[in-house]
Amino acid sequence: MYILGVNAASHNSAACLLKDGVLLAFVEEERFDRIKYSMAFPIQAIEYCLSHAGIGMEDVNAVAVAGIPRREIMLSAAGWFRHMFRPWYRLWLRNQIMVTGLYKGHRQKSRLKGRMGFPGGLRYVEHHDCHASSAFHISPFEEAAVLTVDAQGDGLATAIYRGEGANLKRLESYRFPETSIGHFYDCVGEYLGFRPVQDAGKTMGLSSYGDPGVLGSKFEKLAVLGPRGRVTFNLDFMKHEAAGRSCRNFIRELGEPRKPDESPTEERFAHAAAAGQDFLEKAILHLAEYARKLTGSKNLCIAGGVGLNSVANGIVVRSGLFEDVWIQPSANDGGLALGAAFSVWHGDFGGARNFTMEHAYYGPGYTDERIREVLEVSKLPFTKIDDPATFAGDLVAQDRIVGWFQGRMEAGPRALGNRSILVNPKRAEMKDIVNRYVKHRESFRPFAPSATEEGAGEFFDIDRPSPYMLIICDVKKGREDSVAAIRHVDGTARLQSVTAAQNPGYHKLISRVGEKTGIPVVLNTSFNIRGEPIVTTPEHAVRCFFSTGLDDLVIGSYHVTKGRD
Repeated sequence: MYILGVNAASHNSAACLLKDGVLLAFVEEERFDRIKYSMAFPIQAIEYCLSHAGIGMEDVNAVAVAGIPRREIMLSAAGWFRHMFRPWYRLWLRNQIMVTGLYKGHRQKSRLKGRMGFPGGLRYVEHHDCHASSAFHISPFEEAAVLTVDAQGDGLATAIYRGEGANLKRLESYRFPETSIGHFYDCVGEYLGFRPVQDAGKTMGLSSYGDPGVLGSKFEKLAVLGPRGRVTFNLDFMKHEAAGRSCRNFIRELGEPRKPDESPTEERFAHAAAAGQDFLEKAILHLAEYARKLTGSKNLCIAGGVGLNSVANGIVVRSGLFEDVWIQPSANDGGLALGAAFSVWHGDFGGARNFTMEHAYYGPGYTDERIREVLEVSKLPFTKIDDPATFAGDLVAQDRIVGWFQGRMEAGPRALGNRSILVNPKRAEMKDIVNRYVKHRESFRPFAPSATEEGAGEFFDIDRPSPYMLIICDVKKGREDSVAAIRHVDGTARLQSVTAAQNPGYHKLISRVGEKTGIPVVLNTSFNIRGEPIVTTPEHAVRCFFSTGLDDLVIGSYHVTKGRD
């Protein structure tokens, strides 16, 4: 039985494919259309999933669609005319109509018309039910509390579930906008001059430069932590408009917002980021405490866009509320496609749980033959190498900046070692060099480390695996100079721990760096530049290599270099 999961009702549109309840393929549309956080209907993602399995649409038994399109349209009806000329809103509305089978104008209409051409028809799954399924059904837990937190979806902002076996039951829900932690964090970002949703990571990174106590009294006016895990925001300060968001009163309360020519690290902005992050952490911990009490479970699963806030995740992990915590690596709306598919597999078809997500490498991969063709067409001098991981590890140990393109692409917003830019973490100045000359992004933004799981404990204060780079931990005392380029200003790091079972090539590379330098750690950032999605194809990799300050590209079994004095 094949089930196609689709998210087309929000940003991070994506598709995935299950076969008998096992995930075969999963990818975001942005990796193909090259529009970060793309809202386009995921036709290319769908085509990839089907081609990877070697099937056609006629072989699909059911299509699971994330979100209830008609409900979303009705919720936004009041804002139609006000926003009808905004390109993003027209695109969103078109996707809503397309997934209901009413839209006929897409270039692939012969394959999507009517009920999208799928014999099994469409099955809709509510937004937060999708997040919950993506968090629990593929987790390693037989039973768990499940917390879904984002800005909004199908009228809800947050929900608490209990999962047991293949069953998920929603126990508590909190409506948008008055309880929306994600919307609150977007308002903080708007004050700082950042884009909603897309730049949440910038707010988190900037928060370490400020003191949350400076603006704490102002933030106390904004929300109340109440009974039953409730977080209630004062909408006089965070007014919501249908199909759009307005934080004007919130911004007035904090003062003059940041202008494009002002530094984000200016004290008043850093303090605002710190206060916003501090309140978000308190709100998430408040919800986690109630989830523990409500479910009685010792395990917790997290999904929803706020689940990507690795600082807050670290607070929950270290709180001791739960013995184990599992966070969906595609916690944002891209993961809705996963949740829709697994929800239909377990709910509609009564399928058993027979899959655990042990890695995130479900995107496109390319053969050496294809890679060689691209290099030859590009007229690039290249060298064939027998052992790419050892070769690349030697380059990193020599302080070269290496583009690393191997295997199937990782899903989710974090580069996890198959589409990565890698650097020796020992030299502190490499942070500024990579930010300025490679990533072309703000200097305050930190980089994350990847370490072998067996060696991570020597450098980082963490007592559990962190395979998806979603938990902040402290750099151990006395080890700060060893990993200076990935140590944030507050002494923390967003660790990815790597095992040979999850990614043998990447683990071998990091181990080789350890053999050469004594430090089995690399600085790992996504293979892209600011404003672009992570590279997908060999063509993308070559283009990015030559438009940045990378020294070397190790792509498949080939090495391309610019040379360096």
